[in-house]
Amino acid sequence: MFVALLSPIDRWLLLKTNGLVSIASFGTPTLLLTTLGRKTGQPRATPLMYLSDSQQPMLLYVIGSSGGRPAMPAWVLNLRANPEVLVTRNGLIQDYQARALYGDQHRAIWQRFIRFNPGFARYEGRLTRSIPIIELTPRATQAQGFSAVQRLG
Repeated sequence: MFVALLSPIDRWLLLKTNGLVSIASFGTPTLLLTTLGRKTGQPRATPLMYLSDSQQPMLLYVIGSSGGRPAMPAWVLNLRANPEVLVTRNGLIQDYQARALYGDQHRAIWQRFIRFNPGFARYEGRLTRSIPIIELTPRATQAQGFSAVQRLG
């Protein structure tokens, strides 16, 4: 239900408050991930639950579960085309680099997500596709893929 009905409201709240207010954030860490559309080149903002790394709190992880839907989320496809993204959370907008995790890294972070929300295991059980885990690493330089208008718009 959250993905279909509340996601647009959450997106609006996260945009208007620079990631300070979210419907999902009551008990769930939520960020707004902005990718560039792979077909349009336009910014696309998606509210996502995230986990941070215990040793490096600026290192973030998100998953492409799409609420257990069979299709790969559009934001995952977008970042495959351009892994430079913006992350809005805790009142800040920051440049990040995205990369998919595989193998042991994927399994370790997946277990953290399942401990946080056992419902993710149900999603995995009913899907034929794998659920990607994306690591978001802060970038020191200004985003190359986003123009100033896109970054503020």
